[in-house]
Amino acid sequence: MASVFLANAPYFLEERYGKLAGAGSTLPHMGLLMLGAVLRSSGHRVRIVDTSALGLTYEETIEEIKKFRPDIIGLTAVTPSIDRTVKLAYMIKRIYPFVPILIGGPHFTAVPDKTMKDYPVFDYGVIGEGEHTIVDLVETLASGRTPSIIPGIAIRENGRIFFSQSRPPITDMDSLPFPAWDLLDGFPHNYHPALFKYKRLPSAYIISSRGCPNKCIFCDTSVFSRRIRFHSPEYILELVDYLVKKFNISEIIFEDDQFLLKKKRVEKICEGILRSKRNIAWSCSGRVNSVDDIGLLKLMKFSGCWQINYGIESGNQRILDFAKKEITINQIEKAVRLTHKAGILSKGYFIFGLPYETEETMKNTIGFAKSIPLDDMSIFMLTPFPGSEMYDIAEQHGRIDKDFEKMNLLDVVYVPNGLSKEILFNYQRSFMKEFYLRPRIIGNYLKRLLVNPLNVFNMIKAFSGFLNSVFGKTTGIP
Repeated sequence: MASVFLANAPYFLEERYGKLAGAGSTLPHMGLLMLGAVLRSSGHRVRIVDTSALGLTYEETIEEIKKFRPDIIGLTAVTPSIDRTVKLAYMIKRIYPFVPILIGGPHFTAVPDKTMKDYPVFDYGVIGEGEHTIVDLVETLASGRTPSIIPGIAIRENGRIFFSQSRPPITDMDSLPFPAWDLLDGFPHNYHPALFKYKRLPSAYIISSRGCPNKCIFCDTSVFSRRIRFHSPEYILELVDYLVKKFNISEIIFEDDQFLLKKKRVEKICEGILRSKRNIAWSCSGRVNSVDDIGLLKLMKFSGCWQINYGIESGNQRILDFAKKEITINQIEKAVRLTHKAGILSKGYFIFGLPYETEETMKNTIGFAKSIPLDDMSIFMLTPFPGSEMYDIAEQHGRIDKDFEKMNLLDVVYVPNGLSKEILFNYQRSFMKEFYLRPRIIGNYLKRLLVNPLNVFNMIKAFSGFLNSVFGKTTGIP
């Protein structure tokens, strides 16, 4: 048996959300929860510290490590947090020079060779889905054997870096244990979704499938692959029941990229929720070309679904086609109108700054968003993350800053040909003002506040941040 400490690096709300930190999410890191669950199931002693969600400092994180006295330490990182993760790893190495440090997560999987070469503080790396790999690696290290035959890892040995053969994606999703929420400090009350992404607290999020078969150029699918795999409806219903009974969870957020893809599966989940009489609220994300059945939407509404999030990205068909979204403007409009007709709120995610973006296309996108019955939206600047097709072709269509720390959705790191940072900023602010400062949207938000009166303080903070974002000085993306 080994003692394994799992953590991410400190990454405060203000760093992740900027002026809108008051509305930010502190939901726990699902990757850490899954790794903790499989390690515990294999008989290992596990400690999970989600420093980002809890707002811990580096020093506080080190104190947690000292108290646990681990044999092995596993860290995870997204692209904007890799430098913070490296800093934490070096602080750990100064105290525990002989404790192996493992690195995994989206950034490492996207650029494993570069990460191992640039940051010699990491002893081993876990590439792709980590559940089976980390169990094999921990058990091998604990027994003193060489891990070179384990698929899916990077190894640093005597100053040299080796990569083992790749490990295929997990096929039997139901074989995985439930995420180890019980290993978190203060779950669920120390964790919450972004403001207005929930109706009730406490809440939790679930990933009920992995992989995405679509080829959007701005997405990195290197961790879960393009092969989509689903948990069964029975597994998901049992998981929901566990969350309700164990933690008194009253709302579920399905974070799948493709939750609506298999309609029969969605129907079974809805019917199971209704049979349980749990009276939970839930929301999900979906692609607009998966929405064409008002009957299914009404069943979702009846079972507790109150909002669907759609990746719309642009109101210009040429941009959508270049981005390989494989959706049409008509499909977007149809999905949003059907969702509205079913009595479910819709939120649209948009991206400014894709290749072929112009001032005219941004104006069109703003007008399009206002012309359909969206209830909420988020507007981001294009960030070509490592591992995405856009990262590789970015310089063919504009200028990219490859400073990983700036790839945080707050800084503008990519400017397409013909535009500037200032123009992108100005249209983002215009989008937010024109969309939100309308009587219908303001009225909707006031109604949501009546449902969650305890959110008054957070709403005031968020609204203050919104006003500062759209009317204050342009110092960064709000």
